[in-house]
Amino acid sequence: MKKLLPILLLFTCISIFAQDNTGWDEWQKTSCYSKISYRLKTEEKRGEQYHWKLQFRSDYREVISFNYHVTDKLQEYNITTHRKTMNSGKISEEIDIYTRESDIFLLVDKVSLSPYPNDYLECDH
Repeated sequence: MKKLLPILLLFTCISIFAQDNTGWDEWQKTSCYSKISYRLKTEEKRGEQYHWKLQFRSDYREVISFNYHVTDKLQEYNITTHRKTMNSGKISEEIDIYTRESDIFLLVDKVSLSPYPNDYLECDH
């Protein structure tokens, strides 16, 4: 039993380290809506393009939908614009994004407390 305890402790430490070392950035609030957060993960560069993974998290108590735009930092190239619907308190699936630039800028707007794009919420920051 005395030999088993250190082995179990070692496996616990290894699994905790693996969970913390996922490569994701910390969750960040969007610039306008405090109940929508996002995080990014940099993947390997593919040819001339940078590969990113993006996830959203909603802290609203109801279903929401919103637009998100990804551009380069100078906002010269609009990389993607999509509408996203999320259930209450959930984390989105991973979204793949490919860019020419090594930095990206994310904008979330037109948030609605429904799955439909209507009755947009005002910015709360």
